[in-house]
Amino acid sequence: MNRIDDPRAVFYLRNQALIEEWAALGESVANLTHAFLSSCADGIAELASELSPDVEVFTFLEEDEDWPKILLVLPGWFPSSGGELVRGVEVAPRVGVGLEWNKSRRLNFTTAPACAFTGVWVDVDIAGGKELSRKLRAAFGEASLLKKHKLASSPWWPAYRYETATGEYWKDLEPYRAHLIQSVRFHWTEFEAQIREVLAT
Repeated sequence: MNRIDDPRAVFYLRNQALIEEWAALGESVANLTHAFLSSCADGIAELASELSPDVEVFTFLEEDEDWPKILLVLPGWFPSSGGELVRGVEVAPRVGVGLEWNKSRRLNFTTAPACAFTGVWVDVDIAGGKELSRKLRAAFGEASLLKKHKLASSPWWPAYRYETATGEYWKDLEPYRAHLIQSVRFHWTEFEAQIREVLAT
């Protein structure tokens, strides 16, 4: 091999220093995105107070959290032990409705799956978590909610969608913040009754 003819490789090699300089900016954008998404906790707390006095906010925003999230929950959505609900800062709910993102170097505002998403979350790692996820996905499917609203589904997120910012969003992040909070409201309105019903079975 005496030469490189691949046009893309040649373009990269010709512009390598500049490309790598620009690519390095991605990490600072990821940090800014994480800081912004974390700041949505106050708006989601305001939403909780609007919905009902019973609705609480549960956050996973610790520094070492790879998948930060801000969830709306009801008291009955926490694990139980011996018939009593187990509560406390260290005890996560079994299910919640809210916002999550992956705190990685690729995190950004506009590109799925590296952007934030909203929906219904289930802790599949706890006892009964996988079965709860299965029941919720089945219930949402039977009610045609996923198809109706064009939502994706996975074991951890029985109903979710990516939330991408549009336009020159960096000039004013408030519309995107309002969009995220409105999306959490939408998922709560659509799925809260179904979640209650499944948990009661």
